[in-house]
Amino acid sequence: MKIVKILDDVCGWCRENICQKVSMKLPDDETNDQGYEPKYVTPAAFPLYLPAKDRLPPGVPAPIPSLCVQLMEGKDELIGKSRRLNIRLCLAAWNPGEHGGENFIPHPAPGKLGGYAYTRWSGPEAQDYYRRNAEGWRDVWSFVDTALAAVENAEYFAGLRLVKELGITYGPFTEEGAIWDYYPYWHSWIAFTLECGIVQKTPDAYSHLL
Repeated sequence: MKIVKILDDVCGWCRENICQKVSMKLPDDETNDQGYEPKYVTPAAFPLYLPAKDRLPPGVPAPIPSLCVQLMEGKDELIGKSRRLNIRLCLAAWNPGEHGGENFIPHPAPGKLGGYAYTRWSGPEAQDYYRRNAEGWRDVWSFVDTALAAVENAEYFAGLRLVKELGITYGPFTEEGAIWDYYPYWHSWIAFTLECGIVQKTPDAYSHLL
């Protein structure tokens, strides 16, 4: 498989099997206090690079929340005719604190699982409520949990085998040993290896000898 196709296919797999299961806050860098009415979107999925705001594809409102599929290293085993690619998923979220509109209120509901149903807190009081905090990291790590569940339960990614014997690693982004602090943006990563076959084409310079 061609590298470009692999990245596009893995990105599509992540969009369908990870991003579609998540709803996260849409960033507003101008209004993030009590004046911000929480807006939720499905994280976008991008291959290799996170685009700038002025280079977003149609239908994508912001570069974050998102998942970016990056190829960190590849190796072709010419004798065994196999290709292994070390893939890193970069996950990003935005959350400056607790907004009233993101809270859910429980109501007794005997017919529901657990005996309760939940409705989103709304109205003027909810709209005016805001408490700034550094709890936004929970959003990106919940995103990681969703991604890990999808990856660990997969055998193949769009035709590529997940090399389970090499395991899956994950963690926060760091700089000089310290975890990134770009409040109110939050970042983490997941890494694993995919494998597929390669087809060796006879070079034109030697084809006349065969």
